[in-house]
Amino acid sequence: MPSPGSSEPVPRPHAPGRLVTPGLVDQHCHGYDGTDFATAEPEAVSAALARLAARGVTRVVASVPTMPAPGMLAAVRRLTPMVRTGELAGIHLEGPFLSRARCGAHPAADVLAPGSTTARDLVRSLLEAGAEGSTDAGVHGGNAITAMTYAPELEGAAALEADLLAAGVCPSPGHTDATAAQFDAALDRLAGAPGPPALTHLFNAMAGFHHRRPGPLPGALRAAADGRLRLELIADGRHVAPAVVRDVIALVPRSVCVVSDASSATGAAPGRYRLGSVDIESSPGFAPTLADSDTLASGAVTLDQALRLLMEWGVATDAAVRAVTTTPARGLPPHRRDSGWVVWDAPGTPADVVPPARLPAHRRP
Repeated sequence: MPSPGSSEPVPRPHAPGRLVTPGLVDQHCHGYDGTDFATAEPEAVSAALARLAARGVTRVVASVPTMPAPGMLAAVRRLTPMVRTGELAGIHLEGPFLSRARCGAHPAADVLAPGSTTARDLVRSLLEAGAEGSTDAGVHGGNAITAMTYAPELEGAAALEADLLAAGVCPSPGHTDATAAQFDAALDRLAGAPGPPALTHLFNAMAGFHHRRPGPLPGALRAAADGRLRLELIADGRHVAPAVVRDVIALVPRSVCVVSDASSATGAAPGRYRLGSVDIESSPGFAPTLADSDTLASGAVTLDQALRLLMEWGVATDAAVRAVTTTPARGLPPHRRDSGWVVWDAPGTPADVVPPARLPAHRRP
């Protein structure tokens, strides 16, 4: 399988008899091992990224959850320089234009409607912050923000999509209560978007399928089969049943992006942590939840562990590797796609990590 590639990709290691994959690309990651990307200082984010790279996750898009507008803007300003240096592959904004009925762990009080003047001003400020340090902010690759999750049925969604696309940012449907017709209309509006766009964590925080109220799922699968949409899946055994993960990958093997949706609680000792502006809790054997609630609040495993689970669940090796490498890399600008290589002792246990040339080397101790 080829490296996701850039103009100067890292040469593939020679490791006969070993599983060699491109570095894993996590396009939806809120944090790791005590560090919340949306609120931590850059030094802490860098340290968390180094720990992930040692696990074979060499390209990470930092996900910023819905927070009060000043907090989201501060996060973009703090993380954008890390995209410019190559430490981060991009920034994903998960909100704030979500369905209140499907906002999940995101605070409903901070969810906004995209059609208001206040919302348009916020979008403009976020895009300007993501363009800092770039000379080509109007094309795919200039903005540090790679994607924004939004509910396409909301009033003003079409104008939001147009603003994002003009800045080279992919609108990512998700946290949505859209009907089938509303979702299909949004897919028509997104035709030609770079990437193609990804649906934020398929099945989670969206209307389920019913034979008289099909919701977004049939349209999402149809668009994925046509190559017009990529589908995020959280493969931690908690968010989506393993058999469903296996079946979706079998149906659309080139359109699935397995993501960690990890948070500061993922990989850390059980306890209370932060996800943007909210408290979350982790317990042994469970995915993190909102504090004092059973609402899922992030993924339970890192992407290397998800790769091991995929193969344990019977997903073919090529399909499993593709879902954590080349398919998510398609959502990044070409100059950010090179993810280096990983030589595996076994899935989930890297023997050697050869990261992109622009990043410092991280090897397993």
